[in-house]
Amino acid sequence: MGKSKKVKRILWAVGGVALILGLNYGRHEANGFRNLFSYNYWYMRTTGIETYKASSRYFMRGSRDHKDVCFTFDDGPHIKGAPLILDALKAEGVKATFFVVGKMVKQYPDLVKRMIDEGHEVANHTQDHYRLDTLPLNQVKQELDNCNKNIERACGRSTTLLRPPGERFNAATMKLAVDMGYTTVGWNVGARDFIVAASPTNTADEKMATNTTPDQVYDRVMKGVKPGVIILLHDNPVTAVALPRIIRDLKAQGYKINTVAQMLAELDPPVHVISNPPANKADLRTRDNPQGLSPAPAVPTSSVPSTAPKKK
Repeated sequence: MGKSKKVKRILWAVGGVALILGLNYGRHEANGFRNLFSYNYWYMRTTGIETYKASSRYFMRGSRDHKDVCFTFDDGPHIKGAPLILDALKAEGVKATFFVVGKMVKQYPDLVKRMIDEGHEVANHTQDHYRLDTLPLNQVKQELDNCNKNIERACGRSTTLLRPPGERFNAATMKLAVDMGYTTVGWNVGARDFIVAASPTNTADEKMATNTTPDQVYDRVMKGVKPGVIILLHDNPVTAVALPRIIRDLKAQGYKINTVAQMLAELDPPVHVISNPPANKADLRTRDNPQGLSPAPAVPTSSVPSTAPKKK
């Protein structure tokens, strides 16, 4: 009996240490400590399928073998924060991926055009920011189509990258996204800097977000940084203040900051995605190329000699 109690104490102690380590490891990643009790999480970690699931075109994180991270900005563009974010990225020579909301694009199309003009990726975050797993499929398709149409009108480019709001999706919505030529992109580290209007009905998370400081944004990002993580940010003026310090410290630690498409290309095997094909060549991500992939870079029209023979 005494021996049995001793064994139980040891098991409880080992379990407690594992739980604490797991909480510390996962608390900054998507789903946090819930990963400890997730079969899918441990299956992906032990099999190596934790970066990209080809069957559903779901990009979860970059390779742990490359010391790089990815900046993604959701929910914009917002007129107060997006220009400041773009200014900071330009000053530091960094490119990012912006998951924009169609109704916001319609209000501020020039900001989306600036994103494209300055070399950033623009991606689909739905038209109205609804949770896709709560909608019928025809409405999900409408949400994705309308957002894409607003982006096309703003900058003449289409989209092949998608992030469902709240990372809420199910098997049916994922299949629809694949059929529409999209690669779905998750995230691992969140700055919790989302923009929320102050209201007496705000949840605890929303109240926290409205009071977030640049130092808190910096701490939340830097504490969660590991090779290959996808960082979730928002075009909040507070984030714009924290961004230069985050970028400089990441670079000082030897990190490279890539876009989503660049991180996909570093996977083994690599996944090549044209993130923003010209709007009049949307077939690059649909009928002629349903996977939205680019097996080889296209030759720019300007590089073709004027003396090239004509087809007979």
